[in-house]
Amino acid sequence: MTRSDELVSILDRILNGSRDEGDVAILRQSLKAIGGQNVVQLGKYNVSIGEGKDIHIGDKVYQGADAQTIRSIFLEVLSQNTRQLEIDWHNINQAMLSEQQRLTTNPLTSGEGITYRTEQVYVPLGLVERKKPTRRREDVSPEQGSELYRETEITQTFEHQQFLEQVLRQRQSPKSQGRRIAIIGEPGAGKTTLLQQIAQWVSVEMGQSVVIWVSLADLRLRELESYLLEVWLQAVARKVGQAEASTQIKDDFVAQFNQGLVWLLLDGVDEMQATVGNPLAEIERQIRTGTLLQQARIVLSCRLNLWDGGSNALDSFDNYRTLEFSYPQQVEQFIGNWFGYLSSAETQTGQRLCAALRESGKERIRDLVKNPLRLTLLCFNWYLGEGKLPQTKAALYEQFVVDFYKWKKGQFATTGEQRKRLNAALGELAREAIDKEATRFRLRQEFVCEYLGEPDDADSLFGLALRLGWLNKVGVDADNPRKGVYAFFHPTFQEYFAACDIDDWDFFLPRNHVNKPVEAKKYQIFEPQWKEVILLWLGREDVKKEEKEAFIKALVEFEDGCRGLYFFRAYFLTAVGITEQENYSKTDEIVAQIIQWYFLSEFLSRQ
Repeated sequence: MTRSDELVSILDRILNGSRDEGDVAILRQSLKAIGGQNVVQLGKYNVSIGEGKDIHIGDKVYQGADAQTIRSIFLEVLSQNTRQLEIDWHNINQAMLSEQQRLTTNPLTSGEGITYRTEQVYVPLGLVERKKPTRRREDVSPEQGSELYRETEITQTFEHQQFLEQVLRQRQSPKSQGRRIAIIGEPGAGKTTLLQQIAQWVSVEMGQSVVIWVSLADLRLRELESYLLEVWLQAVARKVGQAEASTQIKDDFVAQFNQGLVWLLLDGVDEMQATVGNPLAEIERQIRTGTLLQQARIVLSCRLNLWDGGSNALDSFDNYRTLEFSYPQQVEQFIGNWFGYLSSAETQTGQRLCAALRESGKERIRDLVKNPLRLTLLCFNWYLGEGKLPQTKAALYEQFVVDFYKWKKGQFATTGEQRKRLNAALGELAREAIDKEATRFRLRQEFVCEYLGEPDDADSLFGLALRLGWLNKVGVDADNPRKGVYAFFHPTFQEYFAACDIDDWDFFLPRNHVNKPVEAKKYQIFEPQWKEVILLWLGREDVKKEEKEAFIKALVEFEDGCRGLYFFRAYFLTAVGITEQENYSKTDEIVAQIIQWYFLSEFLSRQ
């Protein structure tokens, strides 16, 4: 049946009294007034409905009482179509925002039945207003690896509530007076979560504000203004019971912009597709040319790598960088929140994790989990292990790497071959930097390019590492500000990737050592920067047990020719190393020897 035939059938059912709501809905969509009250358009037909006249629709003619009935129905439907629809934009946008209050890590944890709304686990993040990218000259130790990401060129530091009040409510920002704000940070720094909290705060605190959340990855080359009018507004229409947005709804929506009530919360500029140039330039073009966008207040989030990566077209935006969690206060607060919303029994599981982090020797991991994403991964692995972490450090970091790729899958999907190539290249870069660079964890751009290629090359591993966040720009070279300085997601990941790149323990200790140094060979076992790498290597599951035991045997039996300092250093490295080597056959013997030496030293010190 054609659309025209269907409309005629509906009119026949109206006349015989058998119409239903579906018929009226179709009639409402098909009927438009085009000539005052006397001419309407029904589907493809222009129909005269003047009082007392016959009604002609196609080949069909309605007369007398039938014509009067159809005239009355048409006028009723037209009246409904033109009736003013009162939309409470503020309440509508609050309902739609509520659907966005989900943690970005939920896809990772949902398989275990664990999902959170943001407010359940949120710990307020501070921010810093930056003057310019930090110039870096110094290196850091992995125990303080988060210092690589600390801003030094700052104007002001804000507590969470202070930022909301001063920058957003009072509009105290130097460039835009609170109208154009960028939240920037490294992967997992809490940018999306903070943006969610800003959206909720503005919606509650800022009068009749209309707060619109847009995940920029969802645009898929569509213009933002077009997305608002055709996608977001369509969702509004359905919430108020309409199949599609009417002209009245669109006009009312535009009026919200004209009155300065609209806030656009744009999440993930770095995840936005751009046909030409980079996403920052694309967003700037759309704001500059979009009549609606110019009238909105805009808060967006962006990865540090893109924001500081080169030419930045959004120079009119005031930018604020997220701070990491403080330890122990905020880290333990997050752990308490994460486990506290699972069940009462899991609260104790979270308390045990806090206690485990306080233990001596956990300095690296305490620093690692100041980043909200890495802390979430730690909580999840602790939960899966029922209050325990994997047996070895290597197994923990291996799981972190797997989880990180899963977390990025929605924005930057990678193939198994890509991950394999990238991991291998990162391993070589990590090992060579620790071995040869003066600053082992603060990486010069030229040095990174030697192993990963130029960042803007086609199929560049450097570009892929930046998009995923394994490498991040942490500032510029103090001697040459035109050159970037980069760092791994955390220095402990650099140590892990380096350990994965080493195939033979001969790299740490020459296999052919007897009782004096082997010419032209390095003895990394005596270099402090390699200690953690050695422990991670011993914990690797893909290294044969025989190879690990051969290495430990070589350490135990190490001779320096005079049974002096180097002999003891090798033996004590063995004592630490066996904690990463499961079921080593001579563990008891080594521990007994260490205890014997301890008591001997105590005895001699008292003589």
